[in-house]
Amino acid sequence: MSKNKLFIVFSLITIICVFSIAAIANQCGFPTYITKESKDTEEVVNSEDEKEDILHREESSSEEKSSEKNQEGSLEKETPPEEEHSNEAVSAEAPTITLEVYEGPIYSSSDGICYYRVKAIVSGNPIPDVEFSKDDSNGAWGEYIAQVNLNNSSENYLLNATVINSEGAASSSIALKWECTEQETKVQESSISNNETIEYFYEIAFGSEYGSSLPLLHKWKDDVRIKVNGTPTSADLDTLHQVANELSSLLNSISLITVDQNQNIDIYFTTLDQFPLILSSYVQGNMGFFNVWWDSSGYMYTAKILIASEGLSQQERSHLIREELTQSLGLMKDSNRYEDSIFFQGWTNTISYTSIDREIITLLYDNRLKPNMTKEQVKETLGIP
Repeated sequence: MSKNKLFIVFSLITIICVFSIAAIANQCGFPTYITKESKDTEEVVNSEDEKEDILHREESSSEEKSSEKNQEGSLEKETPPEEEHSNEAVSAEAPTITLEVYEGPIYSSSDGICYYRVKAIVSGNPIPDVEFSKDDSNGAWGEYIAQVNLNNSSENYLLNATVINSEGAASSSIALKWECTEQETKVQESSISNNETIEYFYEIAFGSEYGSSLPLLHKWKDDVRIKVNGTPTSADLDTLHQVANELSSLLNSISLITVDQNQNIDIYFTTLDQFPLILSSYVQGNMGFFNVWWDSSGYMYTAKILIASEGLSQQERSHLIREELTQSLGLMKDSNRYEDSIFFQGWTNTISYTSIDREIITLLYDNRLKPNMTKEQVKETLGIP
């Protein structure tokens, strides 16, 4: 009987222990595992609170990525890419220079001269200044290009250029001689109508980047009078005058000058938040922007240009001054065809015209081409099959 009682007591204790262990296991719960994608590892989450936190973070991350994608999709080419930051120090470097003929020899029948444009290929850190022994363009082609005019067939000239920075100096020279004939001039002028130039002209000169304008030519009839507004740097003003001089030399029917009043182009150097207040048509994301107006005959009569005064290097701003002013003359579209062109669609900091840039600028203001012309009418006028 005592054995039976002992057995019963032992059985009851065993049953109680089993149920106690089950209760503890149920109370603690077996871990629920979810995984969160990470760049390099997989994170294990052991609680519902952490699970909710992770899911919330993933949802926020998704929304941020979506927002970034939409923002990127709305960016235009005048938005510079984010700069890559590096902790590596850039070592100082002594300057080097090489001179090469950029354009020429070209005979100008109006002046009776044979001229060359010579480009300086420069390296060094800090970026060195360049000094030419002669520049008959007075800086019109930029800091690194000099023009040398030869006045007769017996004249030669040895062009010297020197570069200097804190690490030293270097120099280079190039011999230039009269190699022009009037026949070469005719070839040079007719080369404007070659297929490559015409195709690029068609791509750039008809219609505009924004808006719904028809694919017709537009150009200025009168001289362009530019008034400066806002807070330009001295380098901004130097660039503006330089570009205006270059364009005046390329256009055979109008000139560009800066004025204090009676302007037909206003250029504003200001902050981005002011852009939409000046131009309601401003498209967000552009660091440079312009708007032009023309009459029913297709002649332009006024324009506004916006240049960001913050968030850009001086070279980038100089690029925008050149591009926006040039495009406001009637070459209003961009292209992916030539990366070194001032009309390149992507973000660049080009501060000079390529040969084909100059050709299409000159072609637009050829007296044979009239505003409101179509591509077919231009083809017929130029005698292109």
